[in-house]
Amino acid sequence: MDGLRVDLTQAIHRDNVLHADNRRGLGNANLFGQKMLREWSRTLRLLRPSIMLIAEDHTGWDAVTQLPDVGGLGFGATWFASFYHDLMGDSDMADGRGRLIKTAGEGGDGPLDMEQFAGALVASQLNKVVYHESHDEAGNVLRVNRSLAEFIGVQPQALIGVNMSALLTMGNAPPPRACPFCRSTTDGDDEYIHPVLERTYLVSTSRVHGASNEGMQTIHVLKDISDRLEVEQRYRELFDNIQEGLFFSTPDGRFIEVNDALVRMLGYGSREELLQVDVRTQVYFSADGHQELARQMEEHGVVRNHEETLRRRDGSAVYVLINAFAVRDTQGRVSQFRGLMLDISGLKNFQAELQRERDFSGKILNNTQSLILVADTAGLISYANRRWQDMGYEQKQLLGRPLEHLVAPARRTILTEALSATLAGRQVDNLELQILRGDGRIGHFSVNLSPMRDEQSHVISLVVVMTDVTDAASLQSKLMHAEKMAAVGQLVSGVAHEVNNPLTAILGFADLLMENPELPESARKDMRVILQEAQRTKQIVQNLLSFARQMPPQRKALQLNPILRRTVQLRSYDFQSHGVEVIEHLDQELPSVIGDSHQLQQVFLNILNNAYDAVGETGRPARIEIMTARKGNSVEILFRDNGPGISHPDRIFDPFFTTKEVGKGTGLGLSICYGIVHEHGGEILCQNNTGGPGATFVVRLPATPETASVGAAAGVIQR
Repeated sequence: MDGLRVDLTQAIHRDNVLHADNRRGLGNANLFGQKMLREWSRTLRLLRPSIMLIAEDHTGWDAVTQLPDVGGLGFGATWFASFYHDLMGDSDMADGRGRLIKTAGEGGDGPLDMEQFAGALVASQLNKVVYHESHDEAGNVLRVNRSLAEFIGVQPQALIGVNMSALLTMGNAPPPRACPFCRSTTDGDDEYIHPVLERTYLVSTSRVHGASNEGMQTIHVLKDISDRLEVEQRYRELFDNIQEGLFFSTPDGRFIEVNDALVRMLGYGSREELLQVDVRTQVYFSADGHQELARQMEEHGVVRNHEETLRRRDGSAVYVLINAFAVRDTQGRVSQFRGLMLDISGLKNFQAELQRERDFSGKILNNTQSLILVADTAGLISYANRRWQDMGYEQKQLLGRPLEHLVAPARRTILTEALSATLAGRQVDNLELQILRGDGRIGHFSVNLSPMRDEQSHVISLVVVMTDVTDAASLQSKLMHAEKMAAVGQLVSGVAHEVNNPLTAILGFADLLMENPELPESARKDMRVILQEAQRTKQIVQNLLSFARQMPPQRKALQLNPILRRTVQLRSYDFQSHGVEVIEHLDQELPSVIGDSHQLQQVFLNILNNAYDAVGETGRPARIEIMTARKGNSVEILFRDNGPGISHPDRIFDPFFTTKEVGKGTGLGLSICYGIVHEHGGEILCQNNTGGPGATFVVRLPATPETASVGAAAGVIQR
């Protein structure tokens, strides 16, 4: 049997009405019909691989002529109505009705002319058949179809009787056999591929009995498969040479086909080796990954840019991007995954390195002590590092804000000029600006502006780095003030020396006048006042010289009460002129201490100066109390005032900390006092008064074990 035709296959696989009463459903009957046709065609091809199966089918369903292995029904061709009309005829065909019947034995008892039957089949089947011819035992052409005649370039009748050896002869080389399409029966092939006339053909050969007066005839059907082979070759070249990994696999985790790129990507030695692996356990690190891919294929039928980490043959990881689709059988079940894998390991490594650099840069930007901003060419802020939180700003407050709004109004013109210079491509360094903090306070900053450029060297943004120099500016100001005070001290020393000379003359002449017996008593009384005030002036000058003189520390046994009195005398004029009452409660039995009189006088003077400044702010009668007493093994000196008190007692001894207005204090006085007292082995404390206004400073110094002598009590005799 060379061929078989099945009528009305659409009634079996699509239009089945066996269960139209809905007892079991029309869909189930159609599925059963498809399965029956598929298995039937598969069985026939197992028995005779070259058999030609023809389906009379009007559905146009591509699966009818697809192989059963990919879900098709397995027919070689479909028999459309045109062939039916040619074979049987129809009422509207007029003279063309039943052409095949009329020419192939209508009204006779002989067999149907198979050669004409095959010719009609060639003219109407769905598959592209180009040529058809038949010849007798001698190799002479008996019949040809129009396609072959047109290819040769003659009318079909001109080829009748031509020997096959001369039909397609190319050049002068003698043909290898009488018919170039006949093969020895020992070949055992009914179909084979044959190149001729620069084309490639699939040749199907059948031997049939002719009419009663004819012997055996050979029918050759030549199907031009040149285009198909070219497509297959291009597909194979693309499949083998593409750099991405291509694969066909089954849902249960087996590769059906892979290309060399995938073999290299997964580190295997050959395709055959890779085709043997279990994808779920040997290619995926976890079967859950393959299960997730299968789930997406089942639900969506396709995956796009699915990122996955696969295992190479050596166990290392390879990062891939999968694009694939599902192939379903006629029952709608997924039978294959077909897709492409793109190796993105290099990209992943680059991304990881980029992320590390981004994290590194982010940590530097956010943990540096500098304030960093990025602004666009319009001056609007697009980035601010975390350090701005210390300035009292949240990032959302800064983004989109004009940069100039952060600068004190008095300095905005300078910033505008700097921005123009940076936009012109120049670097601006060490620009001194006053920056507004979140609470409105002003800080002093050194600002650097740098341009950022694109690939065309156009400035696209600005980087602004600000360094807080507020403390440095304050320190510089205070150092300048300290230097100024040192100059004042030198000036005072010089003035005191100059005053001391005429004062000595006044005292000398006053003493001479007091010794003159001729001086009237009334004048002597006035002279005593002059002498007394001159002596007081001399003491003040001596105190000024003592305070201003730069001397190395000299530790002696000292009585603190005389030092306190001299210190009060230095400010007595200010106290009296401003109505400040100074109350002294000095213990006359106070033990001596070991120390430097000049340094201790500096401590006491600083405390008195602060007390004087404090009591002058209240508007009430000012009062300063000074008390000395022995407390165990220490001598305690208390300075109590009735001023407003101390706002930050915990910071009062910090260097450069001051609550006074700018220009009225350096913040160094009490920190120097703190250092001097600790160098003497004592302590200095402060606290706000309880039960009343003001504050109290306490200085404690170690007492000597024995009472100071009279000279030591004056603070001038070294032990």
